[in-house]
Amino acid sequence: MCELTVYMKGEKESLMEGVVVLITKGEKVQMEDILGRTKEATGRIVEVNITNQKAFLEPV
Repeated sequence: MCELTVYMKGEKESLMEGVVVLITKGEKVQMEDILGRTKEATGRIVEVNITNQKAFLEPV
């Protein structure tokens, strides 16, 4: 399965791991993991790399 680890661009600590859903809502991105837990961050998606299983947001 392809779960993503989501980072804010330039940060080493991840925002969330095991992410399978990313939903943009204006200036927010909602993340949902494989267990259905959600988290929201302010920013926009700038990169999703399935091979490396990483997604990057940047502040708005």
